Amino acid sequence: MGDNNSEVLQHEIKIESNDNGKPMEVTELTPTYINPNKICKHRGNCFLSALKIMLRNFGIGYGLRASIALLSGIFMRKLYKQPRKLINQSILHKDIIGFGLFLGCYTGGYRMLNCLLRNLRGKDDGLNSMIAGFFSGSAMMFSKSTEMALYLFARALESIFNAAHKRGYVKSYKHGDTLLFCLCTTIMFYAFVWEPKTIRPSYLKFLSKVAGSQKNLGQITAVIRESYYLQNGIKPPHDH
Repeated sequence: MGDNNSEVLQHEIKIESNDNGKPMEVTELTPTYINPNKICKHRGNCFLSALKIMLRNFGIGYGLRASIALLSGIFMRKLYKQPRKLINQSILHKDIIGFGLFLGCYTGGYRMLNCLLRNLRGKDDGLNSMIAGFFSGSAMMFSKSTEMALYLFARALESIFNAAHKRGYVKSYKHGDTLLFCLCTTIMFYAFVWEPKTIRPSYLKFLSKVAGSQKNLGQITAVIRESYYLQNGIKPPHDH
């Protein structure tokens, strides 16, 4: 789809001078594109560029996760006791390989689809990025992570708000971030007391630490719920 060193070149300006050294004429030449489609701005062939990104980010994701797991095992002296198990849990573990595949396919797939849409549609606009981003998101099947999905969801909402604010559709208010945090805290602590089954166990422990109690707050909140249901004649839900 493109040749080596493909990039959009800047306008060339030709300046002719007279005998006195003063410029007489300034001629702006037509912009020159090395990439035949005159759209893609990256270097190199589109397919090879996407493949390079895919392999590089796979190596980064896999290498980082594998190194952390391997070093953790070495510090815990598992290398001397169970070397084969340590290798299986670090270098050859499916979750670690899956994370590398996710990172590589997500970024490389986006580049490849974006270039393909540029060539098919003959232009570069936001629609190309939306379609490429949607389908490249399917790379998460290699490394399913609720935390990562929630993180990207929050970043997407932030991007939507910033885009709407830039176009004047919504207004930005002072201390609006504080108000948003208060609303989120309200929801989380309501769920902590009345709907604990909807919160991940690890986050329940975090909320208990935030509350500053060394006791099992789960048992305390359970007593509060049961007392409330009993006093008001409400049948307790089955999940409590």
